Amino acid sequence: MLILNNNSLAPSFEGELEGYTAICASAGVGTSKSRKVGYLCTVSAECLFSRCRLHKALHPEAVVIGGDFTKKIDEIARAHIAKGNKGLVITLPCQSFSLAGGRHLDDPLTWLFLDAVKLIKRILELGGMVNWVIWENAPYFIQYNQDSIITDRLNGRTIFQYIRDELAPLGLISEAQKLNACNYGTAQSRLRGYILCKRGNAWQWPTPDDKILTCRDVIGDRSKFPRLDSEHRRDPNNEFHRIPWISPVQEAFIRLVPTGEAAIKYFLKMGWSLSMVVNPDGSPSQAQHENSVFGRNAWDKPIHTITQGSDCICGDWTLHPGECIGKDALGRDIYSDPRPFSVAEIFALTGLDDEFTSKIPLWARPNDKLLREICGEALLPNMLNRLLQALKL
Repeated sequence: MLILNNNSLAPSFEGELEGYTAICASAGVGTSKSRKVGYLCTVSAECLFSRCRLHKALHPEAVVIGGDFTKKIDEIARAHIAKGNKGLVITLPCQSFSLAGGRHLDDPLTWLFLDAVKLIKRILELGGMVNWVIWENAPYFIQYNQDSIITDRLNGRTIFQYIRDELAPLGLISEAQKLNACNYGTAQSRLRGYILCKRGNAWQWPTPDDKILTCRDVIGDRSKFPRLDSEHRRDPNNEFHRIPWISPVQEAFIRLVPTGEAAIKYFLKMGWSLSMVVNPDGSPSQAQHENSVFGRNAWDKPIHTITQGSDCICGDWTLHPGECIGKDALGRDIYSDPRPFSVAEIFALTGLDDEFTSKIPLWARPNDKLLREICGEALLPNMLNRLLQALKL
């Protein structure tokens, strides 16, 4: 029996779990909580060895198939059938579609959806079941007016139109919509494009939550996430509450950036010199995007989208909100936590729980780059759970 609760991060489920296959699963971050709503990832395709290894450690029940999935379609299809799976979660790389990645539509990554459609067809050819499919990608993936680079190859169709037309004869009805994860149990504003395909009839879209989780709701407890800076870079009581090294000269100017403000825009507003915004060696920064660069997130809103480079202090809205802790010698307010979010905070803001972190193997625990990347690329677990809950309605 499924117990629905719009604002619950951990719905409960009692009964037999339904298996599914995940393509480009980001080490199992997004699929890590689906058993709580009645589904279990039992087959996964991962490109990179480190992610295959981590996925297997986190989810030993899953068959993990490594390498380029486009060359292993038959192997994945047969594993899907052997496990009795009925659905797929397809989260292809978004770099070629994403504005943050520069949107390079001529990249080979753009066309991976063609191979994913081949996989669906191959499963059915071999006598397997595909009753539902979730596609997740950058919003452009489902846009109705796409560049001719795409439509010329697809005979005038967009990506969504192509997927819809290819899957309709197989009995799968497809619908597309843009959803923001902050409306579905995650304290992160992450707008993505989703295509939901269901056999027989249309998939019902999940209802947005009544209450939007904020940064404060998730990481505001200072007993759990104490202050960090260059002198206190890690918490002895939480191995994942740690931050990278920050240049003292950069830390000094970040302390002047208030909660919810971006450094360059704020300094311009205050009439301060932009030479205060510096590189680690003290030279003036060439950072652009004055509305977001060196930006502190707000406490009482969802944070901005977490990306692979969440440890970059000069990225777009990568900094901790901080709190005013006094004034400097010139009478200016100074703020705590002049830093990016810690690894532990990234986990929490992604929607991961202690059950997930406890399973991280020893070899991966100190690997900040890997842990930040899989969170920056993953389908958010609470978002996936809400979609799967809606499938049962």
